[in-house]
Amino acid sequence: MSKLLPLLFIILSSTLISQTKITVMDGFMEDQPMADVVILNDDRQELGKTNSKGIFIVPAGINRVTLFYEGYHEKKLYVYGRDLVIQLQPITIQLASSEITNDDSEARKLIREVIQNRKRNSIQNLKTYEYKSYSKFLVTANKDSMPYILFPKNENDSSYNDIRKLLDESHLMLGERAMDHKFSSQYGDKNIVKATRISGTKIPLYEFVAMQPISHNFDEEKINFFFRQFINPVSNAGLNEYRYRISDEDLHEGKEIIVVSFFPQKRIPNKQQIKGNVWIDKNKKALVHFYAENLSDTSVAELEVDWTNYKNYWFPKQQRFRMDGGELSYPSVKDSVMADGTLRLDTIKKKEKVWLHLTTSFKDIVSPKEFEAKEFRGYTNEIDLASMENPEPTLEAYRDDALTEMEQNTYVKIDSIGEKYNMDRNIRLLRILGSGGKYSIGNYDLDLTKIINYNDYEGLRLGLGGNTNYKFNKNISLNGYVAYGFQDKKFKFGGGVDWLVNKPYSGKIFANYAQDVEASGRNPIQLQNNYLQFLSGNLTNIYNDHFFSYRKVQLGYQQDLFQNVTFSISGIYNEKTAEFDYQYLNNRPDEKFLSFDTELALRWAPKDQNVRTPFGKVTISSGMPVFYLTLTQGWNVFNADYTPTKLDFTYLDRFQTLFGQTHLQVRTGAVFGETPIMNRFEGMGNAKRGDQIFKHFGVSGLNNFETMVPGEFYSDRYFSFNIAHKIAGFKFLKQEVFPEFIYRGLIGDMKNPGDHHNITFQTAEKYYQEAGIEFNQLIYGIFGIGTYYRFGTYAHESFDQNFFLKLTLKFTFF
Repeated sequence: MSKLLPLLFIILSSTLISQTKITVMDGFMEDQPMADVVILNDDRQELGKTNSKGIFIVPAGINRVTLFYEGYHEKKLYVYGRDLVIQLQPITIQLASSEITNDDSEARKLIREVIQNRKRNSIQNLKTYEYKSYSKFLVTANKDSMPYILFPKNENDSSYNDIRKLLDESHLMLGERAMDHKFSSQYGDKNIVKATRISGTKIPLYEFVAMQPISHNFDEEKINFFFRQFINPVSNAGLNEYRYRISDEDLHEGKEIIVVSFFPQKRIPNKQQIKGNVWIDKNKKALVHFYAENLSDTSVAELEVDWTNYKNYWFPKQQRFRMDGGELSYPSVKDSVMADGTLRLDTIKKKEKVWLHLTTSFKDIVSPKEFEAKEFRGYTNEIDLASMENPEPTLEAYRDDALTEMEQNTYVKIDSIGEKYNMDRNIRLLRILGSGGKYSIGNYDLDLTKIINYNDYEGLRLGLGGNTNYKFNKNISLNGYVAYGFQDKKFKFGGGVDWLVNKPYSGKIFANYAQDVEASGRNPIQLQNNYLQFLSGNLTNIYNDHFFSYRKVQLGYQQDLFQNVTFSISGIYNEKTAEFDYQYLNNRPDEKFLSFDTELALRWAPKDQNVRTPFGKVTISSGMPVFYLTLTQGWNVFNADYTPTKLDFTYLDRFQTLFGQTHLQVRTGAVFGETPIMNRFEGMGNAKRGDQIFKHFGVSGLNNFETMVPGEFYSDRYFSFNIAHKIAGFKFLKQEVFPEFIYRGLIGDMKNPGDHHNITFQTAEKYYQEAGIEFNQLIYGIFGIGTYYRFGTYAHESFDQNFFLKLTLKFTFF
C-alpha cells in the first residue's frame, strides 16, 4: 500500500495541475466580470458557463477552448494548467457621418447590438440602488379660439360661459404622484407611492395611483403607451414589425450618439401603430433617448423619453407624454351676408382639442444602498397609507418646480365642482368593480352580489349581506348575510370573522358558519374573483334544480405567496342533504351526510400585479394565463361518513393571433373513495328540463354546456374544455359585430355508478361535444345572441332536439 501512495499522489497532482481557472472580463468595462459566457471545446460542444464572478474551471484533459458571448467577438484559448484572465471585446460598428444611409441592414444590425448588450448596460448591474419619481397628469384645452357668448340665450350658453371662464383660471384636471423606488439584486424591486392628489375628489384613488401608464424600462417585447401596448422597436419582436434607418449622428451628455428611425413594415388599417426615432450610445450600444408617435389620422399621441448617464450606465431621467383627449364642443359666431346685403350673426358648433399631458421625472438616485429584507416584504407595488393622509408636504418635496398659479387654481376650482356633482359618490360606485361588488357606506361594505339570484330550485332569491371595513376596525372584519328563496320558501344565512394578519401579503385567519344550498357537483372555483363567483352562481345554475342543503363550519388561513400566488388552507365540517330524489348505497333517501375535510386551494396568476389598500388587495394589472388548484382530503373524525380525496384543476388562458383572439378554459378533476353524488363532478349543463315553454330558447351560462341538461352527466374523473375564438368584426345596422365561435368537449367516467339510486345520469365515457356561434354585446354593450348544436355520440335523433338559441350576457370589465 505504501508503494501505491506516491503513484496516487503523482496522479492527483497531475490532475490538479491540468485544471485551469479562466476569469472572463468585459473588454468595454474592464472592471466588470462577465457571467454566462459559454465555454466550448474543439467540437463546439458546451462545457459550461462562467459564474457570476466570470470564473470557469476547465476540466482536466481539455487543452483548447472557445469563449462565446452574444454581441462579443469569440476568443480561442490554449490552456496548460495555468490561471488566465481574459477580456472579451464587444462587436462594434465604425460609422462616419458620410456613411449615414437608408440601408436597413446597418440600422437593423445596430438595433440587434442594443438588444444583445441590454443586460450589460442595465442599471441593475449596480446591484443596489434607490431613486424618486414625480408624475404630473394634466388635462387642458386651448381657449384662444373659444369666445365668450355675450348674450347667453339659454342654459347651454350659460354653461359654456362657465367652462370658458374656468379655462381662464385653471385646467380641466390635475393629478400628482410621488414615489420611491428600490432595487436589490438579492431582494428584488419595490415601488412605494408616497403621496398623491387628484383634483375633483377627496377620496384617494388607491386602485390607480400605483399603475404605470408608461413603461419605465424598454427591455420588454411590448411597451406601455398610456395603457395601450405597442411592439417595442428595440426588441426581437420589433425586428419583425419595423423597418429601420440610420438618420443622423449627435452628441448627448458628451457621448457620441447614432440616431435610428423606425417605422412599421406595413401599414395595417384600424391597427394602432407607431413610428419614431431612437438615440443610441455609439460605444455602449445603449438607449439614451426615445421618441414615438402613433400613426393615426384622427388622434395624436406622442411619447418622449430621456436617459442620463450615471456611473457609466444610462438611467431614466424624464418621460413626457401628450395625447389627444377628444374634443370640447362650443358655439361660435360666424359672419354671413344675407341676400339683402345685411350682416347676420349665426351660432354654429365648433370643437376644440382637449389634451392630456403626463410627465414623469426620475431623480435622486443613490447607489450602492444598504437594504433590509423587510423593506421588500409584500407586493412589488405598495402604498404608504400613512403619508397619503396628508400628501401636500411630500408632493412639495418631490416636485421639479412649484405649481403655477393656474395649476393651484385647478385644485380649488375642480375640487369645488367635484363636491357640487358628488364625484366622491361616483368614485365609490366605480370602486364596486375593483372591490368585487362592494359598496362602502361608512364603516360597512354592502355586498351587492348577495342581493339577487335565480335558479330553478330556489326560484327568485333575494338577500342582503356585507362586512365591516377598515374604518370600523383595521385588524378585524365581521361579515354576514341572509337570503330567502321564494320557490323553496327557506331562509339561508351565514356569518364569520376575518382577523387580518401578515398584512403585506394580505394574510388573514378566517372563521365562517353558513346554512345554505348549493348546486350538486358544480364545484365552484376556490379563490376566484368575487365577480366571477357571482356570475357563475347566477348564470350557470339558471335551469338547475339539483341542489343540496348544508350546514358548514370552516376555519382557515389565507395569504399571498410571492407576488401572484394565493393559497388558502382550512378545515371544514359539513352536513349535506340532497334536495332532489336521491339515495346513496343503502342509506335513507333523506340521509344527512357528515364530513370533515381539510382543503388546500391555490391560485397562480403570473401576470397579476397587486397593491394593498385599506379595503383589501386590488389587482392593478392582470392577464392570462391563470391557474387554480384545489385539493380536499376527508378525515374520519366528528362522525364523518366518508373520507374521499378530491382534486380539481382549472386553467384559463387567452391567445392573440393573426386570426383573432382565442379564449381557453380547461377543467379536470378526480375523486378517490366513497362519497355521495353531490361531492362528485357534474357536467355543467345549462339546458331547460322537460317540456317547458321555449325549451330551446333561454339564457346562456358562463362556460356551460348549453345543449346539456343539468344533472345529465356525473363523473369520478373528468376532463372538459371550452374554446371560444373571436374573429374580426363587421358592420351590421351601424353596429360592430364580432362573431365568436364556440367548441366544448367533455369526457369522464365513474367507477361504481350503481351506488347512486333514484337518479338517472350518464358518464360521458364516449366524449360529449357541442359547437356554436355567438354575436355578443349587440345591445347596450352587454346583450347578444348565441346558437349551439349538440353532435357526436350523445346527439339526439332530430335536429330540433340538438339545436338551442340563447341570449348571451358578456361584461367587458370581466
